[in-house]
Amino acid sequence: MVVNQKELAQCLGLSTRQVRNLKEEGMFQTVNKNRGYVLETCVQEYINFKVNAETGRGASIEKVKADHEAIKKEISALKLRRLRRELHEAADVEAFLADMLTRFKNRLLSLPAKLAMQIAGEKDANAVIQALDKGFREALDELSEYDPDQIDGDSAKEIEAEDEEGGE
Repeated sequence: MVVNQKELAQCLGLSTRQVRNLKEEGMFQTVNKNRGYVLETCVQEYINFKVNAETGRGASIEKVKADHEAIKKEISALKLRRLRRELHEAADVEAFLADMLTRFKNRLLSLPAKLAMQIAGEKDANAVIQALDKGFREALDELSEYDPDQIDGDSAKEIEAEDEEGGE
């Protein structure tokens, strides 16, 4: 038996708007140039939909949409944290640290040759200690220089460009 939208809504105890919404979500296939519904098929579909929703066996469309929105919200929060320099990509951090530690190692390895000339003829132990202290502090200053822009490189600019283009 083929019925129109209003008759289907009355049979199922729904409003015509709810029938339209369910149709847009993939239920209730139409016949006769999208003007009629096969009543027996639609009733069975609706019963299955309600049973699955009640027992939790089938993920309802609303739940899928809610999960999707939650994921989009989480992605937006992560992008915001990256733009605020509160979060960095692991690969960017690894590259930054590897570069910084390599420079620090090279600076430490160059200290003996550099300081040897300064303290070679020095008789005063305090002057030797001060020269060594100054050399080590300069090397350690290398480790204290943190700039979020150096870590991210072009990553933050890519996010900003994505947002301007409307990408998510």
